[in-house]
Amino acid sequence: MTDIYINGRFLTQPMTGVERYAYNMCKAMAEQQLSFTIVCPKGTIQNCYDVSGLKIVHYGWGNSHLWEQCVLPFFFVGKKNYVVMSFTGLGSILVRNKMMTIHDLSFLENHNWFSKAYYWWYKIMTPLAVKTSRHILTVSEFSKREILRFYPFLKEQDITVVYNATDETLFRPLLEVEEPREHFALAVSSLDPRKNFARLIEAFQDIPDCKLYIVGSSHRVFGESQENQGDNIRYLGRVSDEELVRLYNQAVCFIFPSLYEGFGLPPIEAMSCGCPVLVSDIPVLHEVCGDAATYFDPYNPYAIRKAIQQFLANHGERAVIAHRFSWAASAKTLIALLKEKFSDQHN
Repeated sequence: MTDIYINGRFLTQPMTGVERYAYNMCKAMAEQQLSFTIVCPKGTIQNCYDVSGLKIVHYGWGNSHLWEQCVLPFFFVGKKNYVVMSFTGLGSILVRNKMMTIHDLSFLENHNWFSKAYYWWYKIMTPLAVKTSRHILTVSEFSKREILRFYPFLKEQDITVVYNATDETLFRPLLEVEEPREHFALAVSSLDPRKNFARLIEAFQDIPDCKLYIVGSSHRVFGESQENQGDNIRYLGRVSDEELVRLYNQAVCFIFPSLYEGFGLPPIEAMSCGCPVLVSDIPVLHEVCGDAATYFDPYNPYAIRKAIQQFLANHGERAVIAHRFSWAASAKTLIALLKEKFSDQHN
C-alpha cells in the first residue's frame, strides 16, 4: 500500500492563494476518506487553518526553504512505498518520489515583477524540482500550456490540471448585508506589480461618486510597495475571510486587472458571493470566468475606466452564481491520478 504524505510547510505560513489551495485540497481529500499524513515543521500552525481531523506529524527544525530542501528529505529515509505531494510549489529536489504543483510561471514571463533573489531562486530551482518529480500538478489549462512552453522537455501526459475552487460554505451571498457607508468597487490581491494596480488606480481617478477598496498587502519579493494613495482609494491591508465575504457582498462590483495569472481565484470568490466581476482580457480569465465576467484591456487605463463607467452607468445587476469548480471535484481528479500513477494506491 502506498503511503501518501503532504508537504505541510504551508501550515506555518499565512493563508494566501497557494496556501489556500493546499489547505482546501487536504480538507477535500480527507472528506473523501483518503488516508494521508501532513509532515509539518515544528512550531505553531497558523490560526487560519482548522486542522481538526487531519493527521499531522511535526518534524525537524526551521520552517523556511531550508526545511523543505534539506530537512524534510530525511523524514523519508528508509521509507520505500510512498509519495509526497507539494501543493504550494517546489517541494524538495532531493525527494524523487513526489508530485509538485506549479501554480504559474510569472517569474519567467517577466522577471521585473519580482525581486532578484526570488527570480533567481525559482529560475534555478523550478526545473530541478520538475526533473526530480514523478508528476506535475497545475491549476488551469493555461498554466499547463505555459509549463510546456517554458519546459519543453515535459510531455502533456506529465501534467494534470487540478483546478482551484472556492469554499461554498464561506463565499456565498449573505441574507442580511449591512448597507456600506459609501459606494465602492473592490479589488483583492497581493500588491504585486503584475496585479496591475497602478493602471487601475490611474483609471479610477476620473470616476466620481465611487471609491476603490483594495484588499491585500505588499511583500518584499515584489520589490517596492505598490501603495500609491489617491483621494478615492482606500487600502484595507489583509482582512479576515469573514470580512472579505462581507466586502464582496457590499461592493458594487469586483475589479481584477491582473496581467498574468495561473488561475485567478478572487473573481470566482466574488462571483460566488453574487458580486459582478470586471476582469482582464487574458486567456486564463476566460477559462476561469467564461461568460460571467466583463472583460477589458489591462494595459490601457482608458479601457479599464470605460469598462467601469459603462458598468456603473448601466446599474449592473448582481452576478449569476455558477459553481464551475469545486474542491470535491478537484480531489476526485487527484485521487484518480494517484491510483493511476501508483499501483498500490489506497482505495
